Amino acid sequence: MISYGPVRRLPDWIAITAILAVAAAARLWYLTAGVPHAVGIDEPIVVDHALAILRTGDWNPHVFNYPSLVIYLHGGVDIVRFLWGAVGGEWTSLDGFDIAAVYQAARFVTAIVGVATVWLTYAIGTELADRRVGLLAAAQMAVRPMHVRESHYALTDVPMTALVTLALWLTLRAARRRTIRDYAWAGAVCGLAAAAKYTGGVAFVGVVVAWLLNEWGAADRGRKIGVAAGAAALAFLAAAPYTWLDLPAFLDGFASLFWQYRVSTGAADSGWAVYAKHLWLDGPITLTVGLAGAVFVLARGADRRRWAPILAVALVHFYEMSTHGHIFGRYALPLLPIVCLLASSAAFTLVALTARVPALSSRAAQRVLLAVAVLALLVRPAVASVRWLDQLKRPDTRTMAAAWLRENAPKGARLAVENSGPTYLGGAGFKVVPVELLFEHDVAWYRQRADYLVISASDLARHGDLLGAGPIVFQIAPTPQRWGPPIVIVALRP
Repeated sequence: MISYGPVRRLPDWIAITAILAVAAAARLWYLTAGVPHAVGIDEPIVVDHALAILRTGDWNPHVFNYPSLVIYLHGGVDIVRFLWGAVGGEWTSLDGFDIAAVYQAARFVTAIVGVATVWLTYAIGTELADRRVGLLAAAQMAVRPMHVRESHYALTDVPMTALVTLALWLTLRAARRRTIRDYAWAGAVCGLAAAAKYTGGVAFVGVVVAWLLNEWGAADRGRKIGVAAGAAALAFLAAAPYTWLDLPAFLDGFASLFWQYRVSTGAADSGWAVYAKHLWLDGPITLTVGLAGAVFVLARGADRRRWAPILAVALVHFYEMSTHGHIFGRYALPLLPIVCLLASSAAFTLVALTARVPALSSRAAQRVLLAVAVLALLVRPAVASVRWLDQLKRPDTRTMAAAWLRENAPKGARLAVENSGPTYLGGAGFKVVPVELLFEHDVAWYRQRADYLVISASDLARHGDLLGAGPIVFQIAPTPQRWGPPIVIVALRP
């Protein structure tokens, strides 16, 4: 890399503090948008099972679509939030524990975990190259639209991404220090990443690659990989204990989940194309420069060896996602720190290469080019993040439907609500008949159990009989001024 001379610069701690402050502001902005009736898809799976620990005292999550680490995290957060609120007189029992307060605390912790991922990206960049690569990579992560967005929701993906990133940092440190203890720490965090979300176990690929490249000729190579694998297994079992305490349920849940992953969704594009599109939309310049960075890294022997664990994890995770039938953009989150690191490294390499042109070789020209490169990597993602955050001010169709029900439906009315519809209507005084998709049952089934059908599917063709089961009393569709699913409320006639 080119030296830019003895220029005055901010101390590292000031620069990274400023970056973390930006990251925190982006992730805490409108943190409670949509609470309680328009929360993110799948958020109730985590939040409700965490809250059930407080209400029942049973630490068995009784759900194995996800491992239990993130549920336990939010269970602990719920306990602290409840006690804090009780001291402040907000409630007198668990029955009064406000679901909005639960989500506020859960999302706050998720946002902080997202900020921690920004710092970990900086730590990896410093380990791989130097402080400048780390700072630029962290600055990119601070404003990545996908990471900013997902850090607003209490799901498993942001904590898993943080743990995968931490595991990568510890793996690089183990490769440099070459001690059994360092390999044990790296393996243990890989186990925790898998306990946050099963696919987080891909981080162990990095440990294996680092071990192959650095320890194959070492006398204690067997102990190092053995300790790493053992630490990973123990950490996973400690953080998700009911995978062995309730083994039959775990095996059934695990098999069901990965069967669903293998079932095609019928998407027009293949999995790899969809994820490539998500990464492109999240930052086309960053992805392009990041791919160039991968070429530079592979072309240089010393860099290739140092970056190999990270590149291996990226390739295996991308392949893993591409073979899944279920496709969600957030599954690509663990790739973002890697893409940012590669783009950061490539930016400095490209600027250094321009120094071969005499007219661009002066320190002033190099600094201007570097400033242009930094702006190119940061401005568009930052603008996209701000635009998305500003959209959180818009009303949501689910919130508007919930408001209509509170004003017009009698208290205690029975509502059949789809998984994508308004959430936590039980807290508004209604009796909820939860179903994933309303067309799974016929009209006769609902007449015995519900007074209203709350249809929230974008394709109404499959709901023909249900739409004709009674008068449509409320209907709303998303527009540029409001988002959410289209919602139709049908009052069932006796």
